[in-house]
Amino acid sequence: MSGYKHIETVIARYIAGRYNSVIETGAGSNLHAANLLFRAGVLIRCSDIVVPQLSLSIPYVYDDVFHPNLSYYSDSDCIYAIRPTEEMIPALIRLAKKVRTDLYIYHLGFEGTDCPAPVKGCEVPLHHYVKIKN
Repeated sequence: MSGYKHIETVIARYIAGRYNSVIETGAGSNLHAANLLFRAGVLIRCSDIVVPQLSLSIPYVYDDVFHPNLSYYSDSDCIYAIRPTEEMIPALIRLAKKVRTDLYIYHLGFEGTDCPAPVKGCEVPLHHYVKIKN
């Protein structure tokens, strides 16, 4: 397995082994990681500013991370984002702190030089920004 699907598969495996209820923010229409989490029995939801025009088996809502609906995130164990834009990162950190949940980010490129080191035990550079639950 190579490329983006490999990255998303590794991230899904890592999260599935640690959390029961997660939310992917900025999911877009690439739901590979979310589908893997769903199939692993993890309670998964997705959010984005654009809800894809796909037939979805995963709950998906319109939500703007810059003005989030906190109640949507409040009962999650973990929020994660795969390749969010750099501008989203501070908003994601604020969101995770407000709802007191862990936050993982897989970066789009090499932005975030002040970000935490990649987590140990994950095959790809996944960063654990907010540590509350795990």
